[in-house]
Amino acid sequence: MKKAVVTSFLVFFIALTVALFSSNWWLTFINISFYIAQPLVIIGGFRFIYEKGFFDMTISSFKRLFRSPVERDYIDDEDDDETKKQWGAPLFFSGLIVTLLTLIFSYVR
Repeated sequence: MKKAVVTSFLVFFIALTVALFSSNWWLTFINISFYIAQPLVIIGGFRFIYEKGFFDMTISSFKRLFRSPVERDYIDDEDDDETKKQWGAPLFFSGLIVTLLTLIFSYVR
């Protein structure tokens, strides 16, 4: 959760920096924040789904299908869940936080 909050503040800082050089800074701040948050939601969401193992069965089936018959008998799949670096959830949740806050900000003004 700490990474998501830090990423959200970083997005708002970047948007505020860009918005200060604009004549209509509030609207520019909201737009830039929203534009930055959307790729975070999309990329983080796909990565979050992948990290949770949604596609593991499909990937393992394709690996077994394209192996030679000798390899199918002797090689067992090894899962290295401990070595995976998980960064999908912080991106996804920081994108959601920024998106929801920009929607609220857009109705405030």
